[in-house]
Amino acid sequence: MTAPNKVADIGIIVLAAGSGNRFGSDKRQATLPDNRTLLSASLDRIPGSFTRKILVLRQDDVELAKQFQDHWQICRAPHPETGMANSLVSGIKMAENWEAALIALGDMPFIAPTTFSTLQQALQTKPIVVPTCRGQRGNPVGFSKQFFTEMTALEGDRGARALLKKYAAQCCEIETGDEGILRDVDYPDALE
Repeated sequence: MTAPNKVADIGIIVLAAGSGNRFGSDKRQATLPDNRTLLSASLDRIPGSFTRKILVLRQDDVELAKQFQDHWQICRAPHPETGMANSLVSGIKMAENWEAALIALGDMPFIAPTTFSTLQQALQTKPIVVPTCRGQRGNPVGFSKQFFTEMTALEGDRGARALLKKYAAQCCEIETGDEGILRDVDYPDALE
């Protein structure tokens, strides 16, 4: 009898319900030099080893939901204007039967697919995984299910940062050498 494939129970939640106020428009639809949208490019980096995938959008994102619903479980954050935590809580509630979840951002199209795979593998044995590049922490960050209940109580715009601080002793930093983990797109010039 073979051991169950635990990797299959480690999914990814992509937070893409933010308003993008600093960007000046809906940055998820902004076009990259290769003509893909920022959100599409970010999602394209996620490897096929993730069979459980949740994309968190706003309530009124009808067209975006249609665009991605064939490959993603769509989650609608009820009040994303209250901060990132609302999106995170909404996604985690849908992932309650997963073993662990990698929390990614929909505005990070430069992360190497191997970084996602490395973090997914590490979550098989580590309670919290945090990627680093030259010692600097980035995203996505992964949590095992033992933290899900506490994550559903998060509020505001700081995401899971408080949990990383509270459980610092359980955080496993993984040096990736991937500068993409540090590069989100907050302003139009970051698309180049």
